[in-house]
Amino acid sequence: MSEAKRTLKQRAFREVKEYFAISLYLFVVFSTFAFYKAMLLAEYNVDLAPQGFALINALALGKVILIAQDLHLADQFRAAPLIVPTLLKSFAFATVLTCFKFAEETAVGMFHGQSLHASVSAIGGGSWRVILSFSVLLFVVLIPFFGFTELRRVFGEDRLVGAFFRPRQLLNPPPSAP
Repeated sequence: MSEAKRTLKQRAFREVKEYFAISLYLFVVFSTFAFYKAMLLAEYNVDLAPQGFALINALALGKVILIAQDLHLADQFRAAPLIVPTLLKSFAFATVLTCFKFAEETAVGMFHGQSLHASVSAIGGGSWRVILSFSVLLFVVLIPFFGFTELRRVFGEDRLVGAFFRPRQLLNPPPSAP
């Protein structure tokens, strides 16, 4: 069914489902990195439990991705080999998410009465290396996400999701006997 023929309820359900999938993916990734960071810091007797921030970040950044997708960010190369839109979208969305994270941290810091400099320092001590590594990390993490998204677009949602989540014999039934 084309997007134009779907009812408002169907479109809303699809958007919520997409938002949940994006946020879940980001939560798993961010939680994994937060756990790794906590284990590294534990070696130096620093207690850290940032799992709640992983959920909040996943929900916020998931919504940013959904909005950017609705705005057709980086959709220029749909006919190119799949690696091109996958890498382009990963780069474009990593850039948008980094800018959003930077703006979010700045706004939160300023809301709490901090100066702009103090707000920026909350992001990895304000170091450009930390911000760059965050951007590169997002880029790499988004490659499988957009790879799957592009494959789903080419092969169709039902077929690709079915290949991952249904038994294979249902996808390729044995040839019937003559």
